[in-house]
Amino acid sequence: MIREIEIQKNNVLDTLDDPSRVSGFISPAEDYKQRRLHIAQKIVNDPTNTFYFEADDDHMRYFGIMKGSIIIVDKSIKVTSGMLIVCCVDDEWLTRKLLISGDNTYLCINDGLDACMNITGKNISVFGAVTWTCLPHSKRNNVRTGRL
Repeated sequence: MIREIEIQKNNVLDTLDDPSRVSGFISPAEDYKQRRLHIAQKIVNDPTNTFYFEADDDHMRYFGIMKGSIIIVDKSIKVTSGMLIVCCVDDEWLTRKLLISGDNTYLCINDGLDACMNITGKNISVFGAVTWTCLPHSKRNNVRTGRL
């Protein structure tokens, strides 16, 4: 979790109450001042329930998740059919697309049923829903060209 750090004011060195406002003059650039962007503020909705994983294979390549990708998982999101999830099946941790069709439940590596594992009746533990993935730029270029 990333948080802002407040720096204590040193009254000996910082004699002005607000150094950005001197003699009543406000900088014209004050309206355009922005805070520094922290990536976690954009991709994390619930910091206490958000976890980060690194993909160790290319099985989810269809969804843009390749070896080395960082997977951001939120445990607080209710998992439904069609979502990418992190789960444990038969003591193996997987990232897959969850598909519920009638009474059957599948874990898929793409959108075709031929690439799905039927887990109906199996003991599955869903860790959470994948909300974001981050892929290094060098790997992203290889996705477009088909090379690794």
